[in-house]
Amino acid sequence: MTGTKPIPADARHLADIQAALGVVARRAKDFELHEALGARVGYRLEGPYYGTLSRLGLVERCTVTELADLLGLELSTVSRRVKVLEDRGLVVRETSPTDRRTSLLRLSPEGRDLFEKLSSSWRDMLAEVLDGWDPFSVEVFAELFGRFAAALEGYATETTGHRHAGATPTGAAPTPVTARRP
Repeated sequence: MTGTKPIPADARHLADIQAALGVVARRAKDFELHEALGARVGYRLEGPYYGTLSRLGLVERCTVTELADLLGLELSTVSRRVKVLEDRGLVVRETSPTDRRTSLLRLSPEGRDLFEKLSSSWRDMLAEVLDGWDPFSVEVFAELFGRFAAALEGYATETTGHRHAGATPTGAAPTPVTARRP
């Protein structure tokens, strides 16, 4: 990346990061895990639809084309998923106020409620996974993982030219760690 000189890294640590990232990426797209987390909040939705609902919940409103880009999926795949979510009353289409030829997608009130419940379910799962970690380690991990995600997003954008909005769940840059180990 421009303006920075890479710090030499131990190949063993890079291999460990690569392996761990593989597990995280695989589990983040694990349809059965999404379904299990949905079951926790009493909602049955097939795995592939959770990611579509969640991404739309994070961006608030977008076109189907923008949503496909954000998900890294083909437009036809996302269109089919959106149709199912619309049929279930979770997503609504609106005419764009700036271009009447364009439809914007947003979560319905029921979809927003489900998104909030699913987000809470994910945070509960993360709390279970991190159970036994001291608060300082969780804070440092959150900061470092956020920095890594932002750097990876920047690298991917610079390398491929693709722009994916919402690199972080809040759309904001990660906050630096201010806590110090006692």
